[in-house]
Amino acid sequence: MGELGDSTARVVPAPQEGEEATLPRADPAAQAPLSVGRLPPDDVAPDLAASVTQSSELALRRQDAARARGFAQVVVVLCTAGLVSQYFLGGVAWLRIAFGVALLALGGVAVRTWWVARHPIDYAPPVARVFGSFAVCASLVGAWYLGVLSPAPMLVVLGVSFFAMSDDRLTAFGVPALAGGGYGLLSALIAGGVLPDDGLMPALSVDTTPRFAAVLLVPVVMGLAVWQARVTRRATLDALDRAVAAMREMRTREAQLEEANRDLDFLMRMAAGRAGPYTGLMAGKYAIRHLIARGAMGEVYAATDTDGGGDAAIKLLQSSMLRDEQLVARFLREGEAASKLEGPNVVTIYEVGTIGANGAPYIAMELLRGHDLAWHLRQRGALPLDEVVALGDQVARALEAARKAGIVHRDLKPQNLFLAQQNAAAPMWKILDFGVSRLAGSSGTLTMDLIVGTPGYMSPEQAAGGKEVTHRSDVFSFGAVLYRALTGQPPFSGPDTPQILYQVVYRSPARPSQLLPGLPQDVEIVLAIALAKDPAERFASALEMADALRSASRGTLDPSFRVHAQTLLAALPWGHSSYDESEVEVIEVSEGGAS
Repeated sequence: MGELGDSTARVVPAPQEGEEATLPRADPAAQAPLSVGRLPPDDVAPDLAASVTQSSELALRRQDAARARGFAQVVVVLCTAGLVSQYFLGGVAWLRIAFGVALLALGGVAVRTWWVARHPIDYAPPVARVFGSFAVCASLVGAWYLGVLSPAPMLVVLGVSFFAMSDDRLTAFGVPALAGGGYGLLSALIAGGVLPDDGLMPALSVDTTPRFAAVLLVPVVMGLAVWQARVTRRATLDALDRAVAAMREMRTREAQLEEANRDLDFLMRMAAGRAGPYTGLMAGKYAIRHLIARGAMGEVYAATDTDGGGDAAIKLLQSSMLRDEQLVARFLREGEAASKLEGPNVVTIYEVGTIGANGAPYIAMELLRGHDLAWHLRQRGALPLDEVVALGDQVARALEAARKAGIVHRDLKPQNLFLAQQNAAAPMWKILDFGVSRLAGSSGTLTMDLIVGTPGYMSPEQAAGGKEVTHRSDVFSFGAVLYRALTGQPPFSGPDTPQILYQVVYRSPARPSQLLPGLPQDVEIVLAIALAKDPAERFASALEMADALRSASRGTLDPSFRVHAQTLLAALPWGHSSYDESEVEVIEVSEGGAS
């Protein structure tokens, strides 16, 4: 992000004569800031917003219909039980008949309601109102037959709660009002002796004070049931509103990213193919042609080998950066490190030298055609498992070559892995940018013990600072890259660099299968070992990790890895932290100390 390699090592195709240059999107962090205006939610994807709103309304209609079906079934069961119980309960004949007729009528309406509610679109307010009216009438007859002070009002409260949840306000408030008012009037008339107390549990047998207290209490309970139901309903609507707002915000951000990518492509295309400050000069035996890409600190030019006539890429620091001795030394360190490596999965370095009167250092390397992993992930979000396995195999071979040469890359990330398509039939992954690498046997690392690397992909020992960085640090970073490629999300993220470093050191990332359902458990095991906080607990090499990943994809992972991963996850499960927040030491990051 702030390192030299990020800004200059995007090696891309040179345009043919009469042809426009085709460039990948460069790392946004390496480019000049883009001015991207924030689109207001109402202006972004109105079709999406309308679709979400319609989906919410349909969801509410489905919810109402589902509750109606369930309540109708309960009512049918209660009506059936009430009809059967009449033969055992007895009571005044005329009231028994009225109760039986009310139950038959209510049961019939409940069956009809259940039938209509099978199709949510047909469950309209009139259906609920008719159902509610019959339920109120039947409940009053039932209360009179069983006794206004009997347990019958409990069933009325059950119905009140159901109807109060309705989306139709007339049903939500009208049915409970009829039920509560009707019960209050009926019970008051019976308790006052105006109507005959012919119920199975006579109200007049209760003393006057508790009798009228009960008569008042039941409508109050019904009112509370209505209030609770409406609170629940409002909470549901608020949740749906927040979901719609989140969808709008998500689409807004997607639109911003798409716009930023388009603008970035445009800026890169504007720069590509044009003359730069070094155009026309000679870098050793290479004649520098047009500019390919420009970053925050460096530039890459297309060049021609004057001896053999082949193409090359020339990487140089921008002239304004030449006064920074540390950047110049780091630039030369990259050339020194990369030139020690040989293999198909490492960019080939032709020569390292200086150019011009000011002695600007340059690196001549092979000209690659294709895009880096960051570009592919921006286009596709994530890669399928078989492609990630192939990526792992090829990058691991390069890291193994670096390990044998005593080189630790220290800045593996999607921007530094390039899918070269020199051979369209067999594209090949290559590692770029050794600007912050550590060379075995060399004095120092040119970073003065600062935290170097990219926060979201660096190892815990890098993030903590002051600890030895070995090839197992690259294993961790490589595991973080594979996690991102598989799940579509970086393993560690946050609003700022200290937060990200804090997560790298103390927190385990989210379980991969939660982000990618169906991911084989053995692949999770490989990632768990690769991302172990303790270097000694990780794979011994990137090559061992790649072999394990391939075996995991086939279901043939060595059982010893499963046992090891279980131990690691028992100590620090996915998505958990290994610290007590009250004892966490704040990580200080000096300006320019982390990229």
